Amino acid sequence: MNIESAIERLYNLKIGVTGVGGERHERPHKPLLLLAVFDLMDEGLATPDHIPWCRALRDRFTRRFLIVRKRDDRDTPDNPFRYLQGDGFWEAREVGDGAVLRRNPLVGEFDRVVARFTDGFDVVASIPANRRRMREALVARYFPGLAAELLAAVPSPAPERVAAEEELEYGRSPAFRRKIVEVYDHQCAACGLRIRLPGVEGVSFIDAAHLVPFAESRNDHPTNGMALCKNHHWAMDRRLIAPCEDGIWHISGTLDRRRSTGEAELVGLRGQPILMPQESAFQPSKEALRWRCERLIA
Repeated sequence: MNIESAIERLYNLKIGVTGVGGERHERPHKPLLLLAVFDLMDEGLATPDHIPWCRALRDRFTRRFLIVRKRDDRDTPDNPFRYLQGDGFWEAREVGDGAVLRRNPLVGEFDRVVARFTDGFDVVASIPANRRRMREALVARYFPGLAAELLAAVPSPAPERVAAEEELEYGRSPAFRRKIVEVYDHQCAACGLRIRLPGVEGVSFIDAAHLVPFAESRNDHPTNGMALCKNHHWAMDRRLIAPCEDGIWHISGTLDRRRSTGEAELVGLRGQPILMPQESAFQPSKEALRWRCERLIA
């Protein structure tokens, strides 16, 4: 495993979705636990092969939980400490007999339960620079609107920032693309085109487009993304078409259907509904759609 594949694991944590309407969201517990673990490792209180269930871990979890919580969320770090085992790179055990943890640890069991990273994730997480990138990737993927507060909650002195091109690397990661394409079921949100080659893993005609560019937003959450075929991705990036807050596609007045069949196809998109993902928690945010619409060439 390398840092890119580790970040892809983080982008695809097995977490549930909860809430209704505007409160519908992914549960924050697994990303928050991992942020707390990285804190302990930076402070020398844990290592990749020995992550204790302890008060320091709970405190660091709660510090960030209070920042991101929504109405139906509960401050329960014991849940992800156990259930992160389902993601394939985390193992939790009883200290006494070494048995695999099959229950939630209790507050009174500090230091009687431990976890460790596995499957090569331990090697990646042992490097401080990798932990910095994974911390920033977790925030960009799950809590982009709260980046300043969450990163400021790091108890140890923040490491110096890496060069801009390295910082952006996870924003261009295949992990973002795969998540968006999965959320939209490999279908273009403009024309509905879906092309998948059978038996060829990861091959799709569909791109993952940021609505607000990552360099500006630091936002890799699915609500800042949209699955588009390569033609409509190209046109949106050049501000010729825009998905807007009213749920339909708007078209630049510079396009003229008489000039070419390509322009005619784009003009025909005017007023057509955006093909949204089925899960409402992953539908484009109104702010991101507004940003795109405001930049459409008149």
